[in-house]
Order: sequence, then C-alpha cells, then structure tokens
Amino acid sequence: MNRAFDRHGIHFEYPEDWILHEQSTPEEITVTINSPETSFWSFTLLLDRPDPYRVVETVIDALREDYSDVDVYTNEGQLGELSAVARDVDFVCHELIGSAFIRAAVIPGGTLLVFYQGADIELEETQLMLERITKSLTWEASTEPRMIDVLDLFELAEDGKNEDELDEDLA
Repeated sequence: MNRAFDRHGIHFEYPEDWILHEQSTPEEITVTINSPETSFWSFTLLLDRPDPYRVVETVIDALREDYSDVDVYTNEGQLGELSAVARDVDFVCHELIGSAFIRAAVIPGGTLLVFYQGADIELEETQLMLERITKSLTWEASTEPRMIDVLDLFELAEDGKNEDELDEDLA
C-alpha cells in the first residue's frame, strides 16, 4: 500500500492503483476507493452520531431493496481498538455472488461506517487488501471534524475575516 488518506481526522492506507473519491455534506463525509476491478472500500463519517446498529440495519435494508437474495451473518468486528457492529452479507447479482462487509462504531466526531464489497470471482485476490485497508484505519482521538459551510464563507467575506479568525469564531 503506497498511498495514504489523511483528512477530516481520519487516516488510512490504500493501494496506489486504486482510485479515491470523496463526497461531503454538512451531515456526513464519504470516501470511497475503487479497485481496478469491481471491489471497493468506503467509509462514511456520520456527524450526527446515529446509533451504529441503526446505521448497519439501514445499509442491510438498502441491499435487500437492490438484491432479491440476501443472506446476513452476524460477525465480531473491530474498527481500530473499538468493538464494532459487524455484519457480513452475501447476495446474488447478475449470476455472481457478491459479498459485503459492514462495520460501524461511534468515534470522536461521529459514527463511522466502513463498507466494502466485491464479487466472489475477485474476492480471493482483493479481500485481504480490503481487510488491510480497514486495519490501517485510524482517527484522531480528540479532534472533531468540522466542515465550513456556505454560510460560514459568506460571514467570512462580509466581516473581512481571514480563515484563522473564522476558525476561532466557530470553535
């Protein structure tokens, strides 16, 4: 693993040939890395701190809406040093068996959801890498991620403040 993500108080390592995408809203931050094939790994930091069990069940419900044949298995999971709500899911998609791995825990700054999946024909090669990415995941213990929204930027412009002054006002 030759690349590292280090933003929003979250850090992880991933392979150089995987592609990273990031999406942010005032409620959540989602980062997804895609393998050269079909496997992917993602985390979502839900800033309003929903219950991890509810988060995992919501993901499973979405999988059940998308796929007709879904099997869910309870697993013992870890995210860093924390016990996580963990479910493994098998599903059928276009005559392939897909597997998804769902982990969620409350961390400083929100509820962290880790979700990764792949098709059975490539998981023999990618599952170990997906698990290595998950094991490399760390977060800052005391820093709460903060997103500057559009209103903050308007306030900055109106008051003639620089970013450091805005940070002090928002803290």
